[in-house]
Amino acid sequence: MPDVCVIGGTRFVGKLLVRRLLDEGHRVTVVNRGRTPDAFGDAVRRLRADVNGPGELTAAVAGERFDAVVHQMCYTPLAAAETCAAFADRAGKIVLTSSMEVYNADTFRWRPPAPPMSAFAREDELDAARYPYDTALPWADPAYLDVHYGEGKRQAEAVLADRARVPVVLARVAHVLAAEDDFTGRFRFHLDRIRAGWPVVAHARPGRTSLVLARDVAGFLASAAVSGVTGTVNVASPDPVGVHDVCRAVEAVTGRTARVVEKADAAGDPDLSPFSCPADFGMATDRAAALGHRFTPAAEWLPELARTVAERSGGSGGR
Repeated sequence: MPDVCVIGGTRFVGKLLVRRLLDEGHRVTVVNRGRTPDAFGDAVRRLRADVNGPGELTAAVAGERFDAVVHQMCYTPLAAAETCAAFADRAGKIVLTSSMEVYNADTFRWRPPAPPMSAFAREDELDAARYPYDTALPWADPAYLDVHYGEGKRQAEAVLADRARVPVVLARVAHVLAAEDDFTGRFRFHLDRIRAGWPVVAHARPGRTSLVLARDVAGFLASAAVSGVTGTVNVASPDPVGVHDVCRAVEAVTGRTARVVEKADAAGDPDLSPFSCPADFGMATDRAAALGHRFTPAAEWLPELARTVAERSGGSGGR
């Protein structure tokens, strides 16, 4: 029975991950600040640490051993460096929840330009082991981190590739959607505007991007924690989705017609769809498929997601 440490785990994907591990019979220890209640009761052990507080994670897990650590809250090379030091060789592996944003050319602000990458990037097009990092940058400044989110994730990956003394899985996750606990509000953005008759702005001839269901992310992370998989894996539905696809799903359940306004200068527009891209930007999922991991196609889950979110937020019809 593997013993898995989940750093973060009280909301969204983290909650689903902990529940999945428990349902599969694994022992689970959750590390977080203890500020958000959870519904797991005595089913999990709890350790307290702010992973952004220097030394707190190291102190919290001193003397502990785990078969795997799944880090949901690692956004900087500083956090990654402490993870490596805190667990050293006292974990079977470390699974990092990373992001599709590591492939985003627009976020290579620290050391531009971005390397050449495909519109639907493969894992080997950005090698974490060859990427530089700098722990002296102002990562503790929330404003800096907010602007450099993609860079923070790239450098966190690089630190783990360089310093981890155990095998590492880098799970590069697409835009995550769910009917419950989706704090991003990305899908509701479209639902609310279409119901109200407000415009949804998109780039001219918008590209497609990669989405994924929260439960599929949790399933992959749980599997990665207890299986032999290592290395980098893109976590996304295999079929890319555009803003018009999302709007059609909402139209089908609301009976309202979306007002999609394409603009050549859409960047910065407050009504710009979070799923609109000036060109295709997403991830290939061939490696996940080769590993035997199937992510649900968006075409299968997007209509049901639209129906469920619409019903839970005031019925399937308009306002």
